[in-house]
Formats: sequence, C-alpha cells, structure tokens
Amino acid sequence: MEQTKKFDVVFNDSADSSCKGFNESYEYCLDYIKAYNGTSYSYFGDYKGGTVSIVESETREEVYSEPVK
Repeated sequence: MEQTKKFDVVFNDSADSSCKGFNESYEYCLDYIKAYNGTSYSYFGDYKGGTVSIVESETREEVYSEPVK
C-alpha cells in the first residue's frame, strides 16, 4: 500500500549532499520544498544552484527533484 511509504528530502550539489532525515509522507515533503525553496531556510541557502529531491526512505529511490532556487 502506497500510503505506508515514507519519504525524506535530500539536497545535492557538485560538492556535497545533505538529507533532512524526514520519515514523512510524499505530500509533506513536497509541501516542505514548495514552502521553502527560494528562501535561506534550512539547507536551501547552502544548496542554491543544486537540486532538492524527495527520496523513498527505505530504498533511497528518487521520486521527485527540482532545482534549488
């Protein structure tokens, strides 16, 4: 069942990678990205020009990605 899957938010650029350590719903992660991308909140300021992705918590499979603004 899809609803039981949990997701994390991961930031990447050419030099580094950081994850938030979330274990939340896909919608929670997407809302988090939409709310804070383009701001300096959390890792967004450090990864401008890189990407922010949603990954499945267990498999680490990337399911969504967008550039950090």
